[in-house]
Amino acid sequence: MEQNNNTLWFSVLVIISLATYGLYSETRNSLMETNEELRKAQEEIAVIVGESEETISSQRDLIAEKEEELEQTKESEELLQQAVASLQNTSGSGQASLNALLSDFAPSVVRLVCLQDSLTRGLQQGSGVLYKGDSISGIGPYYVQTNLHVIQTDDGSLSQCVVAVYPNPNQADQYIIYRTKGFKFYKSGVDLAFIEPELVEEHSKAGNIEQLNESARDADQTKLCASASIGDHIIVLGYPGIGGDTLTVTDGIVSGYEFRSGARYIKTSAKIDQGNSGGIAIKDSGCVVGIPTFVQSQIESLGRILDLDWLLN
Repeated sequence: MEQNNNTLWFSVLVIISLATYGLYSETRNSLMETNEELRKAQEEIAVIVGESEETISSQRDLIAEKEEELEQTKESEELLQQAVASLQNTSGSGQASLNALLSDFAPSVVRLVCLQDSLTRGLQQGSGVLYKGDSISGIGPYYVQTNLHVIQTDDGSLSQCVVAVYPNPNQADQYIIYRTKGFKFYKSGVDLAFIEPELVEEHSKAGNIEQLNESARDADQTKLCASASIGDHIIVLGYPGIGGDTLTVTDGIVSGYEFRSGARYIKTSAKIDQGNSGGIAIKDSGCVVGIPTFVQSQIESLGRILDLDWLLN
């Protein structure tokens, strides 16, 4: 009976041991699996953390780059605004300079109407510039500088012209007149001449000496351009044959040069016709380039300017 009891207890102990070992084994396997899952989870977390830090760093670099671009954009906008302001100022000053040039030169540019021959069978119109001074030997104290072909008659008779002076060129009807007889040419073959205005008697538009003095340019104070380079901008003033009742301003560039009868002519894109021939061509700086000269034989569309600095100096 006692032996049976021992055998029973032994069997119970064996069963308990086996059960305990099975439970331990399952628990150990479960723990191992859990640890593996934890390890994987930690690795994933580490990857996620690494990616997040990399993303944050990348975002920081991108933000810094955008801030730098924004700063550069602001600087560019400021420079652009300064450039626009400078351009506006330059444009404004350029217009002011042009207005100043016209105010300075326009009153001295005169309109000439001359007899074509001794039989008064026709009239020819041109322009000239009224000067005061004694720089031209044998003529003065007031004289008009113009092209020879404007005042010379076809039959060689005495040249006779009417000189219309416009103290305010914007008021075409407010002009005064003088007359001329004869002329003094500069040099044979050169299209340059000088005439002396004389008072006209008993005429409603007759001008006097004081008015002549007010419109005349001081010859000694008028600077000739030392050079006129191809591409330079020039302004031409004169009274054209069509629409010549008012002063007309045209402009263009120096296009080249040409020599005729011992004189140099500057070719220009500025329009020059028979009427404003004899007027004046100036550069933006205010110096005188020369006399716009209509060349009847020219076959191209370029005008000609008699180069006064080359001729006189």
